[in-house]
Amino acid sequence: MHHHGAFHFSEIINQLISTIAPFSGLILTITACVIAIIRLYLLDLVIIPKAYSPKLLQSLTDGQRRSFVNHHVAAGTKIVLLFITAYPLLAIFTGHATPHTHFAKGSSTTLGDVMVVSSQIFTAMYIFELFYRDKVSPISCAHHVGAIVIAQAAVAMSINFDHESDAVFEFLICFVWGAFDVFAELWPHIAMIIYRIHNSNHLLLSRILYMTMALELVGTTVETVVVMWLFGSLWEKWTLSLKIATPILHILFSAAQLWGAWIFYKMGKEQRLKYEKDALVSPVEEC
Repeated sequence: MHHHGAFHFSEIINQLISTIAPFSGLILTITACVIAIIRLYLLDLVIIPKAYSPKLLQSLTDGQRRSFVNHHVAAGTKIVLLFITAYPLLAIFTGHATPHTHFAKGSSTTLGDVMVVSSQIFTAMYIFELFYRDKVSPISCAHHVGAIVIAQAAVAMSINFDHESDAVFEFLICFVWGAFDVFAELWPHIAMIIYRIHNSNHLLLSRILYMTMALELVGTTVETVVVMWLFGSLWEKWTLSLKIATPILHILFSAAQLWGAWIFYKMGKEQRLKYEKDALVSPVEEC
């Protein structure tokens, strides 16, 4: 029985997602090297020293500077992912395309090829953060490790599709997760960059941080609705292991996002209190 509510998604044939999927390890290696080169020779030597004042950079500890650089890497990578993955995702979920549809007329590249490359870029981004940042909270670490393992497991399952009856659906639903993760988590990186640049503008920072908290909450809610709707629409397609694992993994990811929202709320409140304190002190100084 087909569930028309899931568009044509449930009718996609379970097969190899892309002919380049078996080379995903090589793609991941190249992507990790590219990110490292960009960080070493563009961000550290050119972009960050020229874009920001020496006073700001000198005020940062080594750990804060690493975090600052990482936010640039993550934001830039997520913008790239949004540009290259938006069309394949929308074409498959809202149109009648499949992973084997050509990306452009006359091109041998398929939507599946682009999605496999995107999954490796996504993975390399989180691996970079785990290795590069001075400190990573246990919640963030769990989120990143989970995202990395799931993304790679989805590619591995698609290669072994003969023995994984739900491989193509697992791969595609992971992209829905990934899309929300990239879109919802882009703004926090930008917010943290602004937090470092305008650290004395407490009113601006409180507004940005509260807005970031709200976006995290909205993103988590919409993500839960969409993922669980797709998951339920394809209930008959899933193997028992994924029927159990998918909701558990989603709860863990949602918990990490809600924890992030709580952190931004606390930061926004702190900036608001500093602004109110400065507002009370200023009239006294004028007198």
